[in-house]
Amino acid sequence: MGKEVRYIRTMGTELTPEQIERIEASRNFEDEYDEDCPEIDPVKTPELYQALVKATGERNRRISKMLRELA
Repeated sequence: MGKEVRYIRTMGTELTPEQIERIEASRNFEDEYDEDCPEIDPVKTPELYQALVKATGERNRRISKMLRELA
């Protein structure tokens, strides 16, 4: 795996030519997926997708309940 490079931009600063070159070069890299955190796709991983939908619903119900209690 290559060296990870990070830039912190602040408002009003311009990118250097080197930074622009690195950003443009990164377009040629292929996506790299993490085995510990697989892609969640309804066709490829239906079990993970179903668990995600269930967890999202539970989270949304919990948030709605909290908001009702605050009002």
